[in-house]
Amino acid sequence: MKKHWLVYFVCTALFANASPNSSSCTPCEKKPVKSCPKPVPYDADLFRKEVPVYSGHGSFLFWRIQEGALDYALKMKESSPAATNYAIGEMKKATFHGEPGFRVALSYFRAPHFWEIWWQYTRLTAHGSNRTTPPSGDRYITATWPIGNITEPVTGAHSDIHFNYNVGDFLVDRVFHPNPHLRLRLLGGGTVAWMEQSWDILYTNSVNQESRIHNRWKFIGGGLRIGTTIDWFCGSDIYLTAQATAASLLGSYHNTARQTSSLYTTPIRNMHFSDARPAFAVQGIFGPSWQKNFCSMRAEIFAGYEINTWFNLQEVYRSTEGDPTSSKQTWLNNAALALQGLTTRLTLDF
Repeated sequence: MKKHWLVYFVCTALFANASPNSSSCTPCEKKPVKSCPKPVPYDADLFRKEVPVYSGHGSFLFWRIQEGALDYALKMKESSPAATNYAIGEMKKATFHGEPGFRVALSYFRAPHFWEIWWQYTRLTAHGSNRTTPPSGDRYITATWPIGNITEPVTGAHSDIHFNYNVGDFLVDRVFHPNPHLRLRLLGGGTVAWMEQSWDILYTNSVNQESRIHNRWKFIGGGLRIGTTIDWFCGSDIYLTAQATAASLLGSYHNTARQTSSLYTTPIRNMHFSDARPAFAVQGIFGPSWQKNFCSMRAEIFAGYEINTWFNLQEVYRSTEGDPTSSKQTWLNNAALALQGLTTRLTLDF
């Protein structure tokens, strides 16, 4: 009997100290816990900086040209106080109308290496027409150009001007993202320009004698352009977009001044000038844009102000008069040339 109790106590002790992993126990299996995916921030990739893309850019321009050295008449506001006087009255000058133009561009973004290559072309044709008639009484209009032997009072002065603007750029830029809300491009490359201006003035006096003046200059050149562009995310797909560039070009410049009179059969002025010269330009663009990423593309709509200012191009050559053997001193009027106004742009990636 004692032997049976001894066997019972030994078996109880063995099973009580058995490991949970022993074959006599069924282990509890732990079910794996599924982790929730981490939400992607809304501004994680505003500019699709990891995607290589081609982009097409189309811009509509509505610009006005501002230019100096285009005076053609004085309109008197008061009578002359002396028989001989200097300029009296309001200066009348040739002005341009607001004109539409366009810019087209193609670009390729080489992600993930963060450089782009650009080609773009800008085109604008502008016109302007101004007419001046004399006020009443002993107040007149007077020409600011010499009009030869036409001595009767001028009764009409008419100005017509035309401008042709073509600029092409081939640029490479490096793209930086200092933070998720800012894209910065540093760009540089080649630029070419072809510009031409034609200006005609007609003076008519009280006996229908006429004096016509034709001025024209043309520039064709090429050089380098450098600059930067910025896109700053403000919220709700709205960005502030800005661009600033500077260019230096060298090219061929031609300028002519020709004048005819109804009193003569040959021109009384026929001047030609040409040289190789540098021209300089600065460009500024600023305004809001709407930019948005879609599943397979990105779109941008921009509307803002743009100004392009050119130096060392606008020149008007005048001279003193005298007999054929007398010296003719040159009077040179020059000014800056500015094209400014509204620029709108649509950009699509593909």
